[in-house]
Amino acid sequence: MAEKRSYRIEDLTFDEINAVLHHKWHLSEQLGRDVGIEFSVKDFFDHHAAGWQKTQIEADLAAQKDEIMKHKWFLSQKLGHDVGTTAAAIDWVKSGYAEHWRDRTGPYKNRK
Repeated sequence: MAEKRSYRIEDLTFDEINAVLHHKWHLSEQLGRDVGIEFSVKDFFDHHAAGWQKTQIEADLAAQKDEIMKHKWFLSQKLGHDVGTTAAAIDWVKSGYAEHWRDRTGPYKNRK
């Protein structure tokens, strides 16, 4: 028997809260009444979270790859030769850009 999970709004990430609020709006529009946050959270995680999370991961991976390729170009320009994707990715992580990218800080603070 599958384990029942409970989700509290306090335990969700900022992105998850935004997705739940968006879902709540759609449900409320469909039903012509406010469905409430508790119902929206449960319905979102029971029926939509897996697809939403997959889409988020795919988008994050694509954005991260783009940032690494930008870093590769700048690093190659700085060193005067093509450093290669692997070396650029390692340098991107070691230089702290990956952490800033994940945390949306530093040069990435305005990333959407």
